[in-house]
Amino acid sequence: MYTPFIAFTTAQIILRGNALRVDYGLTLSRYAPLPFLDACGSCAPCQLRLKGFREAGVQDTARYLVG
Repeated sequence: MYTPFIAFTTAQIILRGNALRVDYGLTLSRYAPLPFLDACGSCAPCQLRLKGFREAGVQDTARYLVG
């Protein structure tokens, strides 16, 4: 098994994706996405993602229902 980002923090992964021009507005961190690709903003995966973006100093362009 190859896990290239296992030692990275969420913020480091976000910064790497930013360098690769990942469109984070097209991504979700939820296990069960809501209709219309909105994230809830309150579950654990959403909170971890939001924390990573804050720590990276990068704007998260995903759509959230709250926040």
